[in-house]
Amino acid sequence: MADVDLHCHLLPGVDDGPATLEESVAYARAAAAAGTGTIVATPHVELVDVRELPDRVHELRAALAEEGIPLTVEVGGELKPMSLGELTQGDLELIAHGPAGAPWLLYEVPFAGATEDFVAGAHELLDRGFGLLLAHPERSRGFHSGTMRALEPLLARGAQIETNVGPLEGREGSDREDAAGHLLRRGLVDVIATDAHAPKRPYTLAMGRAAVVAVTGDAALADALAAGTPARLLGEGMPAAPRVSWSG
Repeated sequence: MADVDLHCHLLPGVDDGPATLEESVAYARAAAAAGTGTIVATPHVELVDVRELPDRVHELRAALAEEGIPLTVEVGGELKPMSLGELTQGDLELIAHGPAGAPWLLYEVPFAGATEDFVAGAHELLDRGFGLLLAHPERSRGFHSGTMRALEPLLARGAQIETNVGPLEGREGSDREDAAGHLLRRGLVDVIATDAHAPKRPYTLAMGRAAVVAVTGDAALADALAAGTPARLLGEGMPAAPRVSWSG
């Protein structure tokens, strides 16, 4: 099964990802060559009108087809709490994934930790019928001292965790590497994703697979985190299921 990247800043000229269409195409070519079959383009939604995203994705798809790059690109977005007051239900549905009965959104855990605004926004989204894929909690300050405890009620409501390739590879400092490894060893990572910002951070899921195996020795787990589970989330959505408790 080809890898499925649920968090990637692939669209050109939108945020701090690729500046040009040529940079987007170059990264897409590298990702496809490394085994990725699907990328969800997840720009920072506060920097773009989400209603423009289908057209922007269509433009990129056309460029990839012209170049013969075998990569599927889906519409998505990375949410912050600050954006919730500006987005309608329709806007959220536009960047959500999964079937009508189990849609979910990519929701960024802030670098500052699970702030009150973040937690309140998460519960609002859950109350509005969306599951949550919590982006890169390992990058948050206070990971051991508070971030994961603050996330526990969200996990209990069915939220899931996405961990980035960079921290797993040790490219973002020892604290983030330790946090990512801790999540993996406790079985709390549901998917890995690149959070690529080419050309500055041109990570691929092949790198993430290797990092998972290096930490856990479990190639089957790497397959599940890079391909099986993300593909299932796109196709089947996110069920509301209890999760294990966090304990330090």
